[in-house]
Amino acid sequence: MAEIFEILVPATTANLGPGFDCLGLALKLYNRVVVSPANETRVSIDGHGRDELPRDAGNLMLRSARELAQRSGKALPPLAWDAHHDVPLARGLGSSSTAIVAGLLAANTVLGLGLPRDELVRVAAGIEGHPDNVAPALLGGLTLCLPDSDPLVVERLNPHPALQVVLLVPQFQISTCAARQVLPAQVPRADAVFNLARAAAMVAALVEGRWALLGEATKDRLHQPYRLPLMPGVAEAMEAARAAGAQGVAVSGSGPSVAAFCTGGAGAIALAMIRAARSCAVDTTVTVAQIEPAGARIVRRSG
Repeated sequence: MAEIFEILVPATTANLGPGFDCLGLALKLYNRVVVSPANETRVSIDGHGRDELPRDAGNLMLRSARELAQRSGKALPPLAWDAHHDVPLARGLGSSSTAIVAGLLAANTVLGLGLPRDELVRVAAGIEGHPDNVAPALLGGLTLCLPDSDPLVVERLNPHPALQVVLLVPQFQISTCAARQVLPAQVPRADAVFNLARAAAMVAALVEGRWALLGEATKDRLHQPYRLPLMPGVAEAMEAARAAGAQGVAVSGSGPSVAAFCTGGAGAIALAMIRAARSCAVDTTVTVAQIEPAGARIVRRSG
């Protein structure tokens, strides 16, 4: 019997405040897809995106798998893709990256390509347009990417094991495209220097557990001030998280989710953020996520 396998791809939180398009963390929240032989290619989707995502050739998993197959000069056989999504769409948690990574891992496995993860990161970043979500999704932990390096340079680091991330997920969507359109084409030198210093401090804080740095290290002048007006209740939730004891708070990716970093007191932080969002008439959900150390993985079902 032909092999059946399941792919688990973690959610990610990118930027982490000052690390625009450079920094990302993998989280223990997953999209899953079971890939199996079939007479014809089909896609089923349960969970988030059930009523929105395409099930034809336009599906991002299938497009990514075809891209890798074409690069390798091979053709994919018909496959059944049975997906369950726990990562919400267009909330700044890397939902598109989970689809890209699932497609690439499936093609790499089915076609026996044996491509290493760093090569898959480069292919995924080309499909996504930026590396800060696909890198942690594939590699796990904390990733530092150097956009516009050729070939793309990605370094994986181990964040401190005490780190927790409280995720507030508003019940409205913001596309990455829309969130990028509000960003200025140029920024003052002072703002660039501000972010450079804090991005470096962010890496030191997360890896070495220098939690006192996080409050300052999560500050940003390159994207959050321009995006927050698109996100009702988010600025208030971020301030509430700080007041409740979060060591640092940032918009997750392009938003509207909020990532509050802490080493304890996650329940109080979560409750404070929910109350602040609701005071602005914004419905939300909240979850406390641990760091996913290994990134996406494949579970063999049968052989």
